[in-house]
This record gives sequence, C-alpha cells and structure tokens, in this order.
Amino acid sequence: MADDNSVYRDIFFEESEDNLTQLNDNILELEKEPDNIDLINEIFRAAHTLKGMSATMGYTVMSKLTHKMEDIFDLFKSGKLKVTSDHISLIFRCLDKLTELLDGLRDEEEQSEDQITELWNELDKVENELDGGQTKTADKNVDEKKAPEDSQLELKFETLEEADLSVIEQAKTQHLNVISAAVRIDPESMLKGPRAFLVIDKLDSEGDIIHIEPAPDQLEEGNFDTDFKLLILTESNQDDIKKIIESSSEIAEVLTAEFDEKTQKAAAEEPQKDAQPAVDKENTTEKKSAAPEPKKAKAPSKKSTSHQKNAKNQSIRVDLSRLDTFLNVVSELVVYRNQLEDANSRQNLEEVHESLEQVSRLTSELQDLVLKIRMQQVSVVFSRFPRMVRDLSNQLNKKMTLEIEGEETELDKTVVTELSEPLIHLVRNSADHGIEDAENRKKLGKPEEGKIKLSAYQEGNKVMITLSDDGKGLDPQVLKITAEERGIDTTCMSDKELQMLVFNPGFSTAKKITNISGRGVGLDAVQAKINELGGSLEVDSKVNVGTKTVIKLPLTLSIIQALMVKLGEETFAIPLDVVERVEMIHEDNILQTASQEVYPLQTGLTPVIRTANILNIPEKDQGKKYMILIKGDNKDFGIVVDELIGQQEIVIKKIDPMLQKIKRFQGATILGNGSIALILDVNTICKDAQVG
Repeated sequence: MADDNSVYRDIFFEESEDNLTQLNDNILELEKEPDNIDLINEIFRAAHTLKGMSATMGYTVMSKLTHKMEDIFDLFKSGKLKVTSDHISLIFRCLDKLTELLDGLRDEEEQSEDQITELWNELDKVENELDGGQTKTADKNVDEKKAPEDSQLELKFETLEEADLSVIEQAKTQHLNVISAAVRIDPESMLKGPRAFLVIDKLDSEGDIIHIEPAPDQLEEGNFDTDFKLLILTESNQDDIKKIIESSSEIAEVLTAEFDEKTQKAAAEEPQKDAQPAVDKENTTEKKSAAPEPKKAKAPSKKSTSHQKNAKNQSIRVDLSRLDTFLNVVSELVVYRNQLEDANSRQNLEEVHESLEQVSRLTSELQDLVLKIRMQQVSVVFSRFPRMVRDLSNQLNKKMTLEIEGEETELDKTVVTELSEPLIHLVRNSADHGIEDAENRKKLGKPEEGKIKLSAYQEGNKVMITLSDDGKGLDPQVLKITAEERGIDTTCMSDKELQMLVFNPGFSTAKKITNISGRGVGLDAVQAKINELGGSLEVDSKVNVGTKTVIKLPLTLSIIQALMVKLGEETFAIPLDVVERVEMIHEDNILQTASQEVYPLQTGLTPVIRTANILNIPEKDQGKKYMILIKGDNKDFGIVVDELIGQQEIVIKKIDPMLQKIKRFQGATILGNGSIALILDVNTICKDAQVG
C-alpha cells in the first residue's frame, strides 16, 4: 500500500488542505446562517471527500475523526441538531486537530487513536444527548455498504462490439496475448474510482487496454458496485497481469484468462433469452421502473459540478523550485539583453540591433509570464483571519468583527507565503490591545462591536496592506513612560516616533501577560520580516479612535524598473516606483537656510539631500545637476545626483550582510558592461537626512 500511496501523497496533502480551508470558511459562515441548507450540503460534501481520501490513503486516525464529525453535519442537514455556537466551536477544534494530524502525516509521524479520543467522545456525547445513541446506530447501518456475498466474479463482457473483436483478431496475427480480467474492489473501500484508475494505470504500461466495463467515465466517478472488467493486448501472460492487479491495494478478488471468442459469443446470447422477462418484471412494478432514472440524473449532476469547479479556478500547482529556476534563467536573459544594448550603443551594428529587438521581445514576454505564474492572491493569507477573529472574540470575551477588502490583490508567491506570520501578530495585537470590551466602548460612545479591517490594493510597483481597528489606539504618553522605564531616551521624540517604539524588541505596555500577547515579543519580529521582504511599515494611531498599520511591499522581489544615475564616477540604481519626477537644477540656485539646503521649485522650497556627501563620494564640480523628487511621505525631499543615465530594467541581487547593516542599499545589480551597481534605498536616506 505504501508504494501506491506514495504516488498520491502530495496530491492528498494539497487536496486535504483545500478541503480544510473550505470547511473552516463554510463553518464560519454557517454560524451566521444556520438554516442555509445549501451551505450545509457543501460542508457535508467537503467532509465526505476528506474522509474518503484519508481512508483510501490508510490514514485511519484522520478518517475516524472526520467520519465522526461528518455524523454531526448529517444531523445538521436533517435538522435533528440545531447549529449553536458551542457546536461550531467543537467543530472548529476538530478542524484544528485534523490540520495538526495532516502536518504530522507530512512529517511522517506515527499516529494513534489517543490523539482524537477526547474530541471523538465529545462528538459522540452530542449525538447521544440528542436521541440516546439511536442516530449513531442508524448512521452506521446506512454507511456500511457490502457487496452481496453470493455474487460471483465473472469474465463475461456485456458491451463488447464487432470492432473490438476485429482488433483482437489483428492482435493475434501479431502474436500478442489477449487477456480478459475481472477485478473486485474491497467493498470497504472509500474511493472505488481512484482504486480502479490505479489498476488501469499500472496495466497501461503492460500493453493496450481496448475495452473496459463499465465505461471509463463511470469508473472514474465511482458509479459502479465493486466489479469492473477489461481486455488488454499484451506480450505478458495472464499470470503476470493477475500479479500486477493484485499488487494494488484494496483488491478483494481477481480473475484473468485468455480471451475466448466462442465463450464470449455464447455469453452474449444468454442475456437475450431472458431479456423480455426482465423487461416485463420492471414494467410490473412502478417503483422499479422509476429506480434507474435517479441514477442517470445523478451522473450528469456530478459532471456539471466538476465542470463548474474547474471553470471557477483553472489553475495548476507548480513546484516553487522550478519557478525559481525559470526566474533565474529570465534574470540572466535580462543581464545579457543589457549587455547587447551596451554593445549596440558602442558599435551600432545593424545585426546586433535586430538581434537585440528579438531578445528584448522574448525576455519581456518570458519575464511577464514567469512573474504572473509566481503571483498569488493575498486571499490565501487573508482567508485564515475571519476564523481567528471569531476565536479571539470568544477567548477575550469581546465583540468584534473582521472586514476584508481587496483579497484578490496579487503578490509574489514568496511574499505571500512570508506575509502570514507578521499579519497574525498584528491581528492578535489589534484584538487584544486595540479593541476595548463592550462596556468601555459603550462609555466612549462607540458601537459595542469592535471592527478590525484588513485591506490590500496595488499602487504602482507596490502592494499596500492596511490593518486598522477602531480601538483605544496607542497613547504616546503611556508609551513615553514605558520607554523611559526601559531606559530609552524619548527627548525630542514626536508622537509618531513614540508610537513606532512598539516595534522595538521586548517593548510592551501590557499589564497582564496572556497567551494572546503581552510578552514583549512579536511586533519587532513583524518589522524585521517586512524589512526582509523589502517592504516598509508605518503606524498611524489616535487615542480612543483607533490604529492603522500600513505595510508597503514590492510586487516582486526579482526584477524592477530603475532609474540609473551617477554620483561622482560611481553608478547607482534608484527604484522607479519611488520616483515622482526629475528636475534639472543649477548649483548657484541652491539656497542655504539655518538648518539645511533648499531649492526653489514651482511647488515651493524643496529640501535638498546631497546623496554623494551622505555616501562619502566626491561630487563632480559642475554647475548643472539633477534632483530626483521622491514619492510618498518623503516627497518633500529631493536627492541630488550628478548625472542621469536613463531608465533600465534591472535584476536585484542580494548584497553582503555588512552592506545590509548600513541600510542605505536595497541590493545590487549587474550592468551591461559587467560592472556592479548598488540600488539605493532612498526612503532610508531621506529619513536619515531628516533626523540629521
């Protein structure tokens, strides 16, 4: 069984994660809409799929808990059990345990029924309290499906056509064996379809399967009892074919034989003798004549559901390491394209120019493609928070809701994956420290129910993620006292700078340590993670009004548009998404105020930052220079450069940890001539100049 299951392990984990996510979302919705029968049906289907998959894989502990949980969903569905907050909480605990079991299976941990005993007993108690255990017995009887013990496995084909027989005749002339096989799958098997598919897949490598009963689509959907038959043209003998089939799991019985055309024709004539009485029998009973119709109606509905699901999400899962390799190739292409551009500008060769156009087109297409493949909606991360806020609301005994906007916004897969942890910290912090209890909110004239809002939207080459709450906010004076107690000098600190102290390591104003927050860890890790992703984090908070945290993240971490400039003789890159505009200025027009240099523009006097001086690079002694005005909160600053080279697409490479500590460079890139240029972190440079 291990050999069979190893093929499906990865698929099982991915599908199970999807089903658990769907169950979490739907159960949360069910608490708000307890009478929504469509929602209950959807929940029941997801649980049933999860149970079947885990049972087929041989993961009995997971299967048993899911089966027991499914019994509760069945009671919801029949209306025998009312959907209450307590029942929902119990189901959520079961889903958490299933997630824990899934993670354990991924790490190949041994599992025992002791892990689920407590939850299983609680679920059992809910059933027994309802009707003294009758439901459980009834469900058990319904669930047990056994094939009739007296039915015999046969090698007769009912739908073999003349065309099949002619293929068989031709195969015999080529000295191929024609083997009939009948297979009975274990009646206890949860997923007959995949088991049958596995057998057919194994035989496919042994020869050509020319006929299958029932039809392949019915077989795939599991629309058969326990038996299926097939004909294979092969060089192997019937014993070899039998061994191959028996090597699969959950196979109860196998029959194989050399195909005999005479026996088949005799078998085909037998049913015709009894065909009329059989039809008469069906016509005598109204109930029996109606029975086949639901079966026929059921099969298309399954296909329809499957089609709709595929139409909704036409996607495939791709190993991230392969995408990384793909992206590295594209990155190299961009570097070579830059080298071609450099050669073209120097030699002006027509052939180089034509080649360059093709390389430019191909690399642009490849780049767009790979970046789109890597993009993932932030809903992957956002989807976990409604459940989290619901649990925190119960745990902290506070009324609060979560509103989500822009969950379809896309980010690089790497960023999305890493974003989960910092957002968890921020949401928990808002729930614990931000939102007040209902009584205090009432005194402040606020609605009793607190509101946390999580939103995402794209702005240029950045994605903005904001988390806001209408809680008590960050009081700068309280933070000032806490900071001074910890030996932090708060002299001349603005309110905003005091509020940003909450991101200092070990800084917490919580009087009481809980398992939610207040241990002085978390927010410093949040800022560290955001910085690591090349983003920035800012807090805007007003006392008794609320707190808003804004996270700015790059769309991608690999290739960006940049403005190439020169400071002295050195070349640097400035990310284009932070550039508002470029002004040509004259050294003679720069004015000196009491505190800093400024330059008169139409918008007013703009502070001048001599970037070369900050980086200790000798400036060129020239009257004409360029000032780059920066977007965002630092737009009142203009950084001065000696020369503009132009706009270029660059590949970001990581820099040495020593340079990272300087915090004035985002990375490095390789230029067309093979030299290295550092990418300036202009926001940090502007902030340093402002503090100075």
